[in-house]
Amino acid sequence: MEETILVVDDNEDTRLNIVELLEENGYRTLAAENGQTALEIIKQQNPDCVVLDMYLPVLSGWDVLDQIKPEIDNGMLVIIITAFGDIPRAVDAVKKGAFDFFDKPFNNEKLLLAIRHGLDRNQLQRELREYKTVRITADDFGPSSIIRKVLQDAEKVAPTDLSVLIQGPTGCGKNLLAKYIHEKSNRRLNPLINLDCGSISSNLIESELFGHIKGSFTGALEDKIGKFRAAHSGTLVLDEVGNIPLTQQSKFLRVVEEKKIAPIGSDEEYQVDFRLIVATLEDLEKSVNQGTFRRDLFFRLTEFVIVMPPLTERREDIPHLTKKFLNRSNLTLNKSVYGISDGAMNKLLGYRWPGNVRELQHVVSTAVLNARDVIQPEQIILRGAAIDSNTFPQNFPIELQPGTPLRENFVSITAAIEKSYILKALEIAQNNITKAAEIFGTDRKNFYKKLAKYGIKV
Repeated sequence: MEETILVVDDNEDTRLNIVELLEENGYRTLAAENGQTALEIIKQQNPDCVVLDMYLPVLSGWDVLDQIKPEIDNGMLVIIITAFGDIPRAVDAVKKGAFDFFDKPFNNEKLLLAIRHGLDRNQLQRELREYKTVRITADDFGPSSIIRKVLQDAEKVAPTDLSVLIQGPTGCGKNLLAKYIHEKSNRRLNPLINLDCGSISSNLIESELFGHIKGSFTGALEDKIGKFRAAHSGTLVLDEVGNIPLTQQSKFLRVVEEKKIAPIGSDEEYQVDFRLIVATLEDLEKSVNQGTFRRDLFFRLTEFVIVMPPLTERREDIPHLTKKFLNRSNLTLNKSVYGISDGAMNKLLGYRWPGNVRELQHVVSTAVLNARDVIQPEQIILRGAAIDSNTFPQNFPIELQPGTPLRENFVSITAAIEKSYILKALEIAQNNITKAAEIFGTDRKNFYKKLAKYGIKV
């Protein structure tokens, strides 16, 4: 698309010279000899760029700059032309939103370069804004048959108000699927509120969910409405819902069933209307059997269950997702990498992806940052690559006990394998708990539980 540049200068020779220079380089031009005319043209024509002299009759360039601030904020480029030696005021103009400035007489090539650079930057920012506001579609997940079945289930339940449980390992896209369900629902124009119950301490979860009034407890310096009320008329997504303390689950169940909530410290109840989606990597039914999660709450949350598969079970999605992450990384990193070599793709396809889709996104982003035009194998940095079946002992120190049920032997062997993976993750991460948890495929809180389970001290 041909870009339009408005040239504003009261000196006719200067104005015509700049216009001629721009037209020779493929730009469409407009011209104004004073500030008032410039404002009228900007209002009517909305040019992509304004080359603005600061000393003008009727309205000065400074006045014009002040009045077109909204247009600058929306992406219009402004290049300042000023008299020699007036650098301090030119710097002030840049602080007000101008992209660059030039003293008269200026170098034509440098002016053209600044305009091109600024226009490219603005285009990239527009594309980035569009990317950030784009809605989730089926294309964001991949073409595999297993993921298409997941999306069919999501589309089936989306128009209802059934509570949905999404199960799957860390980084597999549970929150993305929750957003997809919300955007396919009748609530899509209303709030989508998220809370990661695994990332906050148990004594803060109640306040985060139910809200509180000022002075209700130490540290309650102001009223807080809580996630339930924030999600009114929309969707509330709770990640790692199994971390809600047992002592608070009855209150949680009451809100889910009655859609009424009283903030901490208040006797006043509020009617709330929300759709609930919960996500977890843990087996909630196992937590129910262990007595750490209420059975009635479990059944209330699992009106519809969707299992999100790990990336290893949908490897045919890797090329598709890699291309999407490559394009997004080009935008966010201001790069122009246009492809990935066969060797690099084979390296991606041969990896076991303990961090799932999230890890793939990080790997591709790093590769784009390091690549020039095409991603090569050496630019695919797989930090967890050492964790592979070949890195673990093939014979664990477990002997089958005669007369012991096979299931009990299986449980013992499985525990030994899991413990070995935890120890290997700690070794690779050099005892960094956050990194080890990511390599193992869980969050810090659950990783600590595993350490306690096997008596591993770090």
